[in-house]
Amino acid sequence: MKSEEARLRDIQAMAFHVMDDIHLNKTQRNEKDLKNAVDHLSRAVGMFADPSKCVSLDYVEEKVEKAYQLIVKKKRVQKTLKVK
Repeated sequence: MKSEEARLRDIQAMAFHVMDDIHLNKTQRNEKDLKNAVDHLSRAVGMFADPSKCVSLDYVEEKVEKAYQLIVKKKRVQKTLKVK
């Protein structure tokens, strides 16, 4: 089982990857996917802003992974489909 620090590093790396891909990649994306990815990331950040300090790493990890799948993995799948 991963430690909390390792999980947080992985979550942070995924979130950075998503944001870099959104801002640095000039390909056209589905607006709905972008809105959903930003929504997932904002919900993950909102969990850290909880005043009661009840942070669920499972919830944060789930939301960041969903954003990652919408932006990064979907792009990779589209690229592989174009190659024949």
